[in-house]
Order: sequence, then C-alpha cells, then structure tokens
Amino acid sequence: MSEPSLHWDAGKLHFEFPLPDRELRFKELVVYISDRCLDDPTYSKTKLLKILFYADFESYGRYNAPITGVPYRKLPHGPAPAYFSRMQAEMERDRLVRVVTRRVYDQSRQRLLPLREPEFDLFSARDISIVDDWIRFFWNMTAKEISEHSHGKAWSITPDSDLIPYEAVFISNEPVTEEDAAKVKELSARFGWKM
Repeated sequence: MSEPSLHWDAGKLHFEFPLPDRELRFKELVVYISDRCLDDPTYSKTKLLKILFYADFESYGRYNAPITGVPYRKLPHGPAPAYFSRMQAEMERDRLVRVVTRRVYDQSRQRLLPLREPEFDLFSARDISIVDDWIRFFWNMTAKEISEHSHGKAWSITPDSDLIPYEAVFISNEPVTEEDAAKVKELSARFGWKM
C-alpha cells in the first residue's frame, strides 16, 4: 500500500506563537539547557537546538501551548529555531552565554556555555519537566545521532528552509497500516470528511 501524499494547509497551521516575553523565554531556556548539559560530554549546539525544538513541540502537542513559541525551520541537520543566529549573537553580547569550540569524539562542536545561573520565573514546573525529559533523552547522544533522530516524517515533508508547523507534532513516523487506512475510511464516511 502506498502512503498518501501529505501537504500543509498553511492557513490553518501555527508556525509561531506571540507569547509574552517570547524571546526572553527562549534565551532563558537556552541558559537553562546549557547549564544542565555542562556534564554531558556530547553536548553541542546541535543538541541544544533539538532539545529546544522537541520541548516546544511536545508542550504544544500535550497542552496546546509551546514553551517559547518561536518558529522553527527545516535545516539539513534537522529543525532549528528560525532566528537562532541573531538570538545567539544577542546572548553573547548580553553576556548570557559564550560559545566555545570543543572536540566531541572525532568532530569539532560548538557549545554554548552559560555565564550566569538560569532564571525560572518565566516557566512553569511543567515546562521545566518537559525540557528535562528531552535533556535526559538526548544525554550522551552524538550530534549525528540526534540529527538522524530529528529526520522524521514531519521534517521530511517540509520543504528545505521552510518553517515547520507546530501541528507537525501529531504526525507519526510509523508507516500507515491497512488497519489505519480502513479506520480513516470508516471515520470519513461517518463524519462526511472528503478524502
């Protein structure tokens, strides 16, 4: 059975959320993740970017509200915050982090190191719990392993350099089964969906 072609209807999707203090929340989360990952020998900017992506998208998928609400873009090595270069430069300028290049196995990797303790007043315990789960999930994974993990169906159907809709969190990486197709046909007949 061939898989159906998937297309986004951009008018019905969310690519970012105008949360209060969105960029401040994002920067504080970078400081927090950087602090928590100091002892991870494989910590790199790539890992940081994936933790941010997965935490934001999981929060949206579970609670209909992301943690930061920043837009994420499809890049060759996986999803990344759309304006990360600018925000990283601002964070370096404001002495929130510094960037160092470090050997990780046989590669050189950039690491963002926190220059102060993270502030938690912008986040709920639920937010931090989600982030901590992704930090634990990716602990000791290499940048290559993390990038491969992030190349799921939602990433693969998004055109290069396009923004990834938050609704992509609901797309499964599992192949469509005959039972899945039968259930969709049954539901579409019951609810009058057009296929």
